Amino acid sequence: MQKIVEVELKYEVLDKKQLQNFVRGLSFIEIKSIHDVYFDTKEGELYQRGIFIRLRNGKYFDFKFNEVEVDLNKYSEHGHCNEHSFDLPFDKSEIHYINDLALMLRLKPITKTSIAEFMKKNNLIQSVVIQKIRKIYKDAQYEFSLDEAEGLGTYLEIEAHALPHDDVGHIKTHMKKRLSSLRLKLITTGYNELYWRKHNFNLYLKGRYLLEEDYKKYRPGQM
Repeated sequence: MQKIVEVELKYEVLDKKQLQNFVRGLSFIEIKSIHDVYFDTKEGELYQRGIFIRLRNGKYFDFKFNEVEVDLNKYSEHGHCNEHSFDLPFDKSEIHYINDLALMLRLKPITKTSIAEFMKKNNLIQSVVIQKIRKIYKDAQYEFSLDEAEGLGTYLEIEAHALPHDDVGHIKTHMKKRLSSLRLKLITTGYNELYWRKHNFNLYLKGRYLLEEDYKKYRPGQM
């Protein structure tokens, strides 16, 4: 089990040719297919609280949320979070870590190392499936992920790993400078929000994170 602070910025790609020229100056790492299944209640309660629990490629069980901002009802960019990732199958020694997270998030703990039991006890279903082809690049400071997200479009993520005491705002400022020469649109949500924005706009508006223009339009005065 690893605990990290993941700092990332996501952009919609507006000029693919320009981006291809940019990545030629980076170190290519790999290309991979990513299949993410997100779990939630039928009403999308976790989504509304900014909590994301997912199964990635059938190999990793992840909890992603911002410890400081969970349950707050104010605007924030979905730009950094605490990520807790567990390899599958679960190791019995890690069950107490999973239960600590469950209690922190007001979820019910489990007695068996089983995703099925976790889902059953917390009334969770398979809520959203995101399929994407990801090309990963690196430079000396950052990791860059170029995603073709099925049904959603082409996006670029720039990512750094930080310690809890690091200045996240400072890191984001440098990330933006690194990409300032490209034609991109900053996206202040994750793929989960983009999915709901397209498929269930009413639920999307109840989410913890919205695109900045939607927050200004539908939640004026809360930024």
